[in-house]
Amino acid sequence: MSEKNTESEVIQYLMEHYLIRTHWFKSGIRQVTKDWTLQDDYQFLPEDAHDFLLDVFGHFTIDYSNFEGRNYFAYEYPIWQKKPLPEALKPLTVGMIIESAKAGKWLYD
Repeated sequence: MSEKNTESEVIQYLMEHYLIRTHWFKSGIRQVTKDWTLQDDYQFLPEDAHDFLLDVFGHFTIDYSNFEGRNYFAYEYPIWQKKPLPEALKPLTVGMIIESAKAGKWLYD
């Protein structure tokens, strides 16, 4: 699979399975780009992002054994558990998913 095909396939898959409307009350779908982030453009909660990533990693056969979700998403803790000190979260982009799909493994962290 060529690099351009991989990019097109990932974007097409996301457009088909995880589309975002331009307005919630009007028809129209936003075009996914490599610069989209899961935090800002998709606005996933950590649990939803986890399900999304498992689906995408599985579909494109990406080895995610070194993926650490806490680098990208702030998880909630029970009130009785001491919260860790806040850390700066990294953006997780569609471009990162595309590059990892080309390599067959998660390339970041």
